[in-house]
Amino acid sequence: MTGIDYAEEPVDAARAAFKQTTKKISQCLVRRDATANFSVVLRLYHGWRKGYEASANLRAIRQVVAETDFSTTSDKPNVAYSSNVAFGDCLLSALPKRMHQGTGIHLPNTLRDRGDQGHEEKMVDTALASDLVVSAYRDPDEWVLLVAEDDDLIPPLFTAESIINPKISKALLLCKRRRGNNLLLLDGLDAS
Repeated sequence: MTGIDYAEEPVDAARAAFKQTTKKISQCLVRRDATANFSVVLRLYHGWRKGYEASANLRAIRQVVAETDFSTTSDKPNVAYSSNVAFGDCLLSALPKRMHQGTGIHLPNTLRDRGDQGHEEKMVDTALASDLVVSAYRDPDEWVLLVAEDDDLIPPLFTAESIINPKISKALLLCKRRRGNNLLLLDGLDAS
């Protein structure tokens, strides 16, 4: 995404990805409604943990979040970012007994070693899908903006779109790739 080797420079890669993502979100929101004021709350999904141990990427993005001046994150005057950044290994809705006490998360081991095949993310898409639907039910008057490339996340976005209040909120998909020959009906959702 950034051209920076995350294995060699995880903090620099996280910083660049965070900056690029927030810039794209701001641009997208202003394109959709230049007159509205937006307060953006970020939830970040990734293979954050090997077992219970924080991955290098989690440590890096935590450092980036801690050093970020959120009052200057957006160059758009009507887009503000909350400094309360959440991570997808702690679900929006799960029973308290499912939370691991030592880490405060529901989903350990979202990054798994596959030997010669490197690492694999597990439960990340399903956590995002679950939270997307829960968020739409909890806050039907809020916009939902999904930044993702994976078509597996389109069904929960369709579901969220059907739940939110269409008079005052929107469900949007922001991604880098063009879906020119895609059979999915994304009119009104694709904000790329």
